[in-house]
Amino acid sequence: MTERVADRLAIQDLNADFAYFLDHDEVAPLADLFTEDAVYSNGPRLSEGRAAIAAFFRGRTAKGPRTARHFCSGLRIAFESQDAAHATSVWLTFAADAAAPIEDCSPFLVADFTDLYRRCGDGRWRIARRHIEPVFRNPAIAPPGGT
Repeated sequence: MTERVADRLAIQDLNADFAYFLDHDEVAPLADLFTEDAVYSNGPRLSEGRAAIAAFFRGRTAKGPRTARHFCSGLRIAFESQDAAHATSVWLTFAADAAAPIEDCSPFLVADFTDLYRRCGDGRWRIARRHIEPVFRNPAIAPPGGT
């Protein structure tokens, strides 16, 4: 029981780190949250492997500043084995292609996340697969990287 509680807390921390590093444009530690062979998809966009995922995240601010804040709720974790778990959660994102502070900002996206986590050889939980399915999207706000 204690081990499962520790695993749940580690996965919650993993998601908190994802939001923090993404929101602060810290691509190297963000990419390190994924396994080497991770798959990251958002609608039709697909990045395979940690290097491709890092390149995608670097592209978010290639055309200038991008200010975003991500909020996660409703994390539901199910363990498949000692070293694998899948989960669902709901994320709310505020975003603007401008430097903070942003004077007026409506939500950019509400999305369902479906994840697969693996405990790696170093004992850390990492994201092996993350799929983002938009539920509500604000068409007035450009997606990351302007694509």
